[in-house]
Amino acid sequence: MKTRALIPLLLLAIFPQAVDAQKKKERLPDVSSTIKGNLILPVPLGNPLFESSTESVGQLDGCFQIPLAKGLGIGVGGKMTWFTINERALAPFVSSGEIRRSAFYGKMQLERYTGPRTFYELSARVGAATYAFDCSTCNDASRRTVLHWGIGTGYYIHATDNLSFGLTLGYERDATTFAAQDLGLENFPGRPELQEKRQFQYLVIGMGFSTRLRRSPESGPGW
Repeated sequence: MKTRALIPLLLLAIFPQAVDAQKKKERLPDVSSTIKGNLILPVPLGNPLFESSTESVGQLDGCFQIPLAKGLGIGVGGKMTWFTINERALAPFVSSGEIRRSAFYGKMQLERYTGPRTFYELSARVGAATYAFDCSTCNDASRRTVLHWGIGTGYYIHATDNLSFGLTLGYERDATTFAAQDLGLENFPGRPELQEKRQFQYLVIGMGFSTRLRRSPESGPGW
């Protein structure tokens, strides 16, 4: 009899906690269509010739994405990356110049809210990247378009109901290698190698924003 009497008491104790947990779960925002932008510093990985011959300026990245189901979604985007020629490494053959890399890609992402104002994103991208070499010894034959892919993650905090800021980290790879002939040279000064052993690859670290494309309750009838 004592055991049977305890069951209703246990149910009364557990039920409010279950309801409270369900309410907390329901309070998490839903994933919506967004526009994302990033200011990134690309760091060459395993490309010593390219790293010594250039200096990273930065990368701008923007994309539009829509949710499909349970945080999974798709998107499209583009990015532009700039590198300057390291004059000291290539003197006296190349005095100045830059390398521009543009990329367009399709994206698949998983977004999940970890709280009312915080969320993370995991993503994968596939597309095409175009390299343009611009220097006094460069020629048009060095320009080429190749397969581009990458993976990344980001963690964001909402500043307003629809605008959030975050930190991003990723890895990117392009299906081509850097060689002396890309700069119109026969060799790299002081180096026996004429071409990289590995394809272009980068560690990309940046800061970004995410804007939800939905009506904001904080701003009444506006976005």
